[in-house]
Amino acid sequence: MLPENYEESEAPLADTIQAILAITFFTVWAVDSFWLNWTTSYSDYIPNITRTAIFFSLILVGGYLAWMAHKQIFGIVRQEAELVDYGVFRLSRHPMYLGIMIIYLGLAIYTFSLASFLAVIVIFLFYNYLASYEEKKLVEYFGDEYTNYMKKTRRWF
Repeated sequence: MLPENYEESEAPLADTIQAILAITFFTVWAVDSFWLNWTTSYSDYIPNITRTAIFFSLILVGGYLAWMAHKQIFGIVRQEAELVDYGVFRLSRHPMYLGIMIIYLGLAIYTFSLASFLAVIVIFLFYNYLASYEEKKLVEYFGDEYTNYMKKTRRWF
């Protein structure tokens, strides 16, 4: 069972902004990478096989992090709210956000669209804001337990 004020633990409009950023990223990525090619001219400097290998590696790592984090948080029915600091949460305090950002980065590397890289930076800044917001709420809720977790586990890497 989650805390009564769980809804307040998410930043206002977080889901809406994430959806807008995803639509924006995929629009910029597709239009620049496959249609207009405004900022993809640097892709010639990195062989396609290298970009493809990096792309698949990042998609696998990002997908694994996001999937495992989702499974750890939402896959278990809990009687009480508990701090999840095991599994992928030992690697990062926000592995779901990190996984999603790694997937975006993989797509940008695959086509080497500089416009997409700029979108990834904006997405990172937003996820960093979300992480900061949520961490303040988690410190309020879990207190020293979360503060100690923050000391031993980095936010991203």
